[in-house]
Amino acid sequence: MIRAVAFTLRLGAGLALAAAVVIAGREIWRNHEGWAVDALGWAALLYGAQVAMLAAGWHWLGEGTWPGRGRGVWLRAFVHGWVARYLPGPPTGPAGKYLALRDAGAEAPAIAALLWVEQVLQLAASIAVAAALVLPAFGPGWWWASAGGLAAAAALALGGAQPGLVRRLSGRFGPRGERSGVSVAPGTALLSFGAMAAAALLAGLAFHVAAVVVSPWPLSRWEEGVAVFALASLAGYVTPFAPSGAGVRESVIVALLGGELGAATALTVAVVARATAVLVDAVVAAGYFGAGRIGRGLARRASAATLSNRRA
Repeated sequence: MIRAVAFTLRLGAGLALAAAVVIAGREIWRNHEGWAVDALGWAALLYGAQVAMLAAGWHWLGEGTWPGRGRGVWLRAFVHGWVARYLPGPPTGPAGKYLALRDAGAEAPAIAALLWVEQVLQLAASIAVAAALVLPAFGPGWWWASAGGLAAAAALALGGAQPGLVRRLSGRFGPRGERSGVSVAPGTALLSFGAMAAAALLAGLAFHVAAVVVSPWPLSRWEEGVAVFALASLAGYVTPFAPSGAGVRESVIVALLGGELGAATALTVAVVARATAVLVDAVVAAGYFGAGRIGRGLARRASAATLSNRRA
């Protein structure tokens, strides 16, 4: 049953991602004249680095919650969850990871603890990056927003990932009569938070590069570019039923940059940044699933050859 649901989710997410790739490619092709399109490769590399940092943070969290598993277990769950984000609805990303881990043999309390801490730390990291850049981006008059955001991020990370709280919450997902939950090791949670904060910064830098390529936005104002994206990404992250924050993130970018660049140019920046990220996600998904298919094919051939040699 779990495999059937996982297959259906993966198929739907794959179709949604394919549709997003078509739309993204069309938008870039229709508007590419006058752009240094090759420079968008740097934005793509930064987006790819962001995905790698998120995968590393997920792996560290997994090892601190359900230790002793191979790296492939965590990579498989991460890619399934990453692709599932393209389906509408707030739980699709975690649902993809949940189904992949259940298929790997993980118990529900361990998965609940892992997903809870991941969501808490990712939200806290997004808030922390946005708050840290508000001051250099918008001036000393915004010190209160920076201080408040950093305090909120620290409180969320320390409180939400507290072992006692995580153990109680995850215990609710155990068998009836067994309320023993699972907690995440503080050391791995700290490493994961650092990886997620680095991922948020890399995503902001990728957006900044895209903005420089397709608009008059100056390269030197990277703090402001990253801060704008961090705020927009945070708004998309907390909005339900928006696949990967689609629409919400772009609206915030237009609101923050439209006054300086003009609404049309700001919208172009937002759309191109989204399109670049979509194409990177497609490469990640194609690389993972394609490599898996090739690996299984080679394994079957090797097994058939071994069996044939034994019969001979």
